[in-house]
Amino acid sequence: MAAAPNTPRTSATVTVICRMPAGLVLDLYDVDALAARASASTPVMAPPRPVASVRLNGAKADPRYHARDNLLLGMGGRTEVDASFWQAWCTQNPHFLPLKNGLIFAQPRAEDAAAELAERGQHRSGLEGLEPQGLPGVTPFARDVA
Repeated sequence: MAAAPNTPRTSATVTVICRMPAGLVLDLYDVDALAARASASTPVMAPPRPVASVRLNGAKADPRYHARDNLLLGMGGRTEVDASFWQAWCTQNPHFLPLKNGLIFAQPRAEDAAAELAERGQHRSGLEGLEPQGLPGVTPFARDVA
């Protein structure tokens, strides 16, 4: 479902920004099939199969991310997603906390998505790493000099 990196952009895609460090997999399910499973006389123990799935790039996929520094504030992975998939997934998962809290969001144009990331990126998501120099009550280990 995600557009390939060299595929020309069409109006049928949106740019999805994911501020979660490792990204996220969005699965879209057939609602009628889920309802039939729920109302079956015998329980169906197999997990439901998604009809479509998209893997979102996480904040570590941001071009500005440097693994040694591990600073994620203001970072977000960008993924081109089919607009109809995104709309259907948002309709199916309106109470998903990363969506409600702005950890994942979409815009029709890549420039608009980057602008929204610049606005939201200054607010901590709670998934950033700890600052090693700012930990209260922790002092660096003193090396013995031989």
